[in-house]
Amino acid sequence: MTGTSQRQRLREAQLANQRAARFRRIIVIGSAALAVVLVAVMVIVFVQQSAKSAADAAASATAGIPYPPNATKDKDGITVYSNEGKPVVAVYSDYQCAGCLQFDQSFGSALSLLGQTKEITLVDHTRVALDKGNAGGLSHKAALAAACADVVGYYPAYTTAIWEAASSGPYTDQLFLETIPDKVGIAQADLTAFRACYTKQSLSAFVQGVENAASKAGRNELPVITVNGKQVPNSEFVGKSGQDVKKIIEAAARG
Repeated sequence: MTGTSQRQRLREAQLANQRAARFRRIIVIGSAALAVVLVAVMVIVFVQQSAKSAADAAASATAGIPYPPNATKDKDGITVYSNEGKPVVAVYSDYQCAGCLQFDQSFGSALSLLGQTKEITLVDHTRVALDKGNAGGLSHKAALAAACADVVGYYPAYTTAIWEAASSGPYTDQLFLETIPDKVGIAQADLTAFRACYTKQSLSAFVQGVENAASKAGRNELPVITVNGKQVPNSEFVGKSGQDVKKIIEAAARG
């Protein structure tokens, strides 16, 4: 009987060890499977969150934003650099205007520098007059692209890039949607939002509103430069360079 009891106890111990081993294998396999599931879920969540972020960015550019974030108080332009208490220099130009291009090439960098160094407040009033009422014209498209660039925080660099492309032939959708964004670094969710704003023409009413306000104010030359609301004769810029801009502005502000 003693031998039988000992064999039975050994047998029971072996069975217990086997059950424990199987249980450990189940735990390991189950844990591995759970890890795979968790990884898969994390990937799905990450992809969904990425897609959601891009969708949210696109939605923000198209839903409930009638004006770009840096639109002036009167919604008649875009403030490029805001410096309270400094002379307000406003530039009225059309992206298809040859004289406007010449002005930008001569004085655009100097005005931007004065804005960046907090010496002026710089405002763009972008005209679409040369489209002659064609809402699908190139002036409208360029102004719309620039306004949409403001939505994602790239207005100064984007408008500079438009002027740099102005002498290279007619503007194209590819230029606005691909070439310039790549050049100035608009990417990922910002690029999605920018393209949605442009293709859905979310700010077209703002673009036309800027034109209407400029026309109503009698700013019918191209370009027109004002300092604190007072128009500076274009003759003041003839024969001058960017180095002279500060003096011209100071003189106009005193007057």
